[in-house]
Amino acid sequence: MAPQAPTPPKPANLERTHILQEILNHVDDYAEEYNKVDYSALKQDVLKPVLAENFNPETQIRGFLKAFRHTPAYKAAFEEIPSPELKEQINAFIDDKTAKDVVGDKNFHLVSHKSPPAVHHFSLLNELKKLVIGELELKTAIQDIFHPKHKHVKGLPVIYEDAGKTKVMECYSDVPFENWGSTVKNTPKFTFLPTTVLGVQNIVRYASANNYRVRCAGYRHSWSSIFSQDNELFISFVSLDVVNILPDPMSIIPGEYNPATVSELKTIDLKEQTAPGKRLCRIGTAVTNEEFRRWAVANKEWSLPADVILVEVTIGGVNAPICHGAGIGNKTISDYVRRIEYVDCNGQHRVVDDKYLIKAAAGAFGLLGVVTHVTIELDAMTYAVMQPVKIDVGLAIPPLDKEDIPQALREGWFHATDASQQIAAATAKFEERAANDYYSEWFWFTYQKKAWVNTFNTTTDVTGLTNYPDDANVFLQWVQGWLGGVITTIPFFNAIPGYWQAQLIATMGMAALPPTLGESATPTLKTLLPNALHFRRGVQNMPVRDMEFQIPLPPRSDDATRPDFSVVQRAWWDVINLVYADADNADPSSPMRLTLELRIMGGSDVLMAPQYGNTLGTASIEILTLPDAVADDEWTAFSQRVADLWTSYADGKLNVRPHWAKEWEGVRFKGREARGFLKEVAYPEQIKEFKAALAQIGSQQGWGLEELQKRFSNELWDKMVFQP
Repeated sequence: MAPQAPTPPKPANLERTHILQEILNHVDDYAEEYNKVDYSALKQDVLKPVLAENFNPETQIRGFLKAFRHTPAYKAAFEEIPSPELKEQINAFIDDKTAKDVVGDKNFHLVSHKSPPAVHHFSLLNELKKLVIGELELKTAIQDIFHPKHKHVKGLPVIYEDAGKTKVMECYSDVPFENWGSTVKNTPKFTFLPTTVLGVQNIVRYASANNYRVRCAGYRHSWSSIFSQDNELFISFVSLDVVNILPDPMSIIPGEYNPATVSELKTIDLKEQTAPGKRLCRIGTAVTNEEFRRWAVANKEWSLPADVILVEVTIGGVNAPICHGAGIGNKTISDYVRRIEYVDCNGQHRVVDDKYLIKAAAGAFGLLGVVTHVTIELDAMTYAVMQPVKIDVGLAIPPLDKEDIPQALREGWFHATDASQQIAAATAKFEERAANDYYSEWFWFTYQKKAWVNTFNTTTDVTGLTNYPDDANVFLQWVQGWLGGVITTIPFFNAIPGYWQAQLIATMGMAALPPTLGESATPTLKTLLPNALHFRRGVQNMPVRDMEFQIPLPPRSDDATRPDFSVVQRAWWDVINLVYADADNADPSSPMRLTLELRIMGGSDVLMAPQYGNTLGTASIEILTLPDAVADDEWTAFSQRVADLWTSYADGKLNVRPHWAKEWEGVRFKGREARGFLKEVAYPEQIKEFKAALAQIGSQQGWGLEELQKRFSNELWDKMVFQP
């Protein structure tokens, strides 16, 4: 018999301490039904230390490992780890060895392994390599060997990667596609994995000859419908033995990026210097953020000025949907692109570097063609002086009115005689960070009294430089991400109340974020800028759901040259209050079971960027949850309520737009269907200018918009860009 969930706490008790105490008091009720969980470890090593404010990431993460290591889901996931050495390291950590000692001087030992389709494919190609035959005989041999035996290698075309026709491209038929967030599923006719520019050209020529559309992807981190479709051609810039395998090995595979051994689509080449402290760099679109980070750290001379946190993404995947980092002085990654190399609809390798046309080509969603290389303007290497803090959520981003703070989140200062002065001082500090810091972001894990604030500036002074995160921290982060992905699939976890889920994930998440030993500490971590931009590793290992909007910062009423950050305060606290809005219900929901995140950034000159025209800056704000919140039918309605609030500011006059790669198609904007609203209200002039710029490129390079649509569009972009 399934255990009965405890009576939901009153709204005033929906905070960390009360929820942890409730879990401690009632978690044994689940022991009979879910008897593979080590409840003693969960209580002794996770719940009690946090309740005692004895924060230690090794203690908390080790406690979670102990609590769930006997469950079938954990055992199955552990067996999927392809390295015996890494398994030994995890077990040694569970047995109380420190992360530093576990890693030691051996670093990591996780190695990639091929997926079953890849194993089949290459075993048969090895048979064919023994044959010295012509193209027609090769195709016949492929049909004879592949077709009868393997469902993903039926009817494969022969696509060569080299001019001498000696290297046949890796290809599969009818392999189901699923994006990382499990919001898009389809089955392309063929999945290609090219490694050369000529290979990409030959794919497009094959598509043209056989009337296929071509779409591309890297790590598949977009949630919207920007991918390929059923029975079309799909190019994967990440090997199938990596992209669909969790845990992902990239961030802990030993070794540095080696330009001498990489494929043509993974090259990193420094080019000319454009100004003091500025230099161009030509990067293959298949290069991952982790590979580029390792290259930049090894050279210690040049860095991207801004980037997404994830390392498990490709440069092409970050650029195409116009992704971004943080900091009011920083624009989108696509804004730093100075040259695009792509294969057009005729199979020709082309270049766009015109200063105006690059504004369309740099963030074109794959509609221009298959991008093979991007040339980005780098900055001279600097060092981030990180001083992350965990402070009361009411003082991290103060509300416009302190009464907006839910009762559960009101700390002792709230009732102090100088509370108004504390709010005023905290508001000034928030505005100072937002307006002046090189990088600025805020995290709030659901139901927590404290928020995590990570804003920093950079310096050229190398004194006191450290390697952050070091190998021990990367190990902890990787394990935490992997374990988070495992825990969310365990039946016990999906049976407990949503607010318990949120609290357990918050406990593990906050434990891994600095400061890690004592939440009141203020560490100073000086590290190379690429390390600071990618302060979290292993994020790939825990799939989530995510909706992100870009809110223009309006001018202040007393100074039109300065941004009014009160809209940011409203957007932040509207979500927090929405989380608590139905807590009085008999069966309260917990739709946002992960985080509320905010980044302040600049505007953008890229034509289709959501930040385009935001001259005073942008509040990039997002809500994240666990897949179980979607299964519990709580996420969609909550997302809509958040969208309604975020689009209502300034009487709805701000041009608030979603991040193209996040979740937005399922919500309505001011009562209108999302695609129609974006096309006709949010982007009409931008789309017109974007199409005109593409047409201008085509007139110079021998193709038209109809040909682009026929070769590189999909159902979403047909509607958004090409249809009248």
